[in-house]
Amino acid sequence: MKLPLQVYLLGLVSFLMDVASEMVYPLLPLFLTSLGAGAGVLGLVEGIAEATASLFKVVGGRISDRLGRRKPLLLLGYGLPAFLRPILALAQSPAHVLLYRFLDRTGKGLRTAPRDALLAESVDQGAFGRAYGLHRGLDTLGATVGPFLAFLLLPQLGIRGVFWASAIPAFLAFMALFWVREAKAPRARTPLPPLRLTYLGTLPVPYRRFLLVSGLFALALSSNAFLLLRLKELGLTPEAVTLAYTGYNLLYALLAYPLGSLADRVGLRRVVAWGFGLYALVYLGFALAKTALAGVALLLLYALYSAAFEGASRAYLATLVPQETKATAIGLYHTVVGVLLLPASVIFGFLWQSYGPGLAFGVGAGLALLALTLFLLDGKRRRP
Repeated sequence: MKLPLQVYLLGLVSFLMDVASEMVYPLLPLFLTSLGAGAGVLGLVEGIAEATASLFKVVGGRISDRLGRRKPLLLLGYGLPAFLRPILALAQSPAHVLLYRFLDRTGKGLRTAPRDALLAESVDQGAFGRAYGLHRGLDTLGATVGPFLAFLLLPQLGIRGVFWASAIPAFLAFMALFWVREAKAPRARTPLPPLRLTYLGTLPVPYRRFLLVSGLFALALSSNAFLLLRLKELGLTPEAVTLAYTGYNLLYALLAYPLGSLADRVGLRRVVAWGFGLYALVYLGFALAKTALAGVALLLLYALYSAAFEGASRAYLATLVPQETKATAIGLYHTVVGVLLLPASVIFGFLWQSYGPGLAFGVGAGLALLALTLFLLDGKRRRP
């Protein structure tokens, strides 16, 4: 079955925004280092940034479900990062970088759940894997172009110049949203229950179990900035780090759609399990890596994890919740996972700075294996 134009348009918006974001992202650890920050500060900045995005994901999803509309939240969520680039380009201290990351991730948080819900409303459930896979592929293609542009522009413009240049694709992403048509988002037949802790009890049991496993897995997650910092520690230059990150995103983009299609055939749950296992393998590898070549190989294997897990986990999540509260439930999932990224990144940074990267990556691998074990045990318990 052919995917509708709406999916491609949403993918184009994400492509352009990721060009902008990923022109900046691989340079942030190096930029923070130049401003006097260490691994602990990097963990704090990235942890706060990702936690902020996640806190606003449930807010964006909730507002979207109450309005019965998705596009207003997309305009706000993509508009904030498009017009805030000067804060980063003019930054003089880690605090300025933190301010930019906070506001940028606020925008991401507001747009994520409404966008994912809009994708789900644009296709039949049997095509969820392909729709989310295609979207992740286009999104990550932008994440491939972004660091490659940064690699080309860095010698001519410097880091701050690249930050200024990233404003162009961000603005184009915002403008492209005006071609996205609002899908008909169903309102709840009854008023939505208040968004309190008791709200979780109104959601399906499979969703709650997946949320628990995902929360544990989130504690294993650290910012990708640590992977880039590890590559630098293993001997890569800033330009080589940016180029390696380009390769990661290119492989991710190439694999996202075929792995999404595979997930539709073999089962979304199975591909999610593969993702947990691959993550643990990659982090164990980074804990033991001794050469830059090994680090680059692990980063490319990490692309396989990202392509398998990101699209499949979102598609799997969409099958676990009722249509009328889909955006809220998706937002709640992203919020819980993202809030846990703050302690995860802070603890990872502390372990790295105090005991070295080997222990930090080793702990991440162990937590991922524990999450995989619980996920598989839950699957066995639900079988007749």
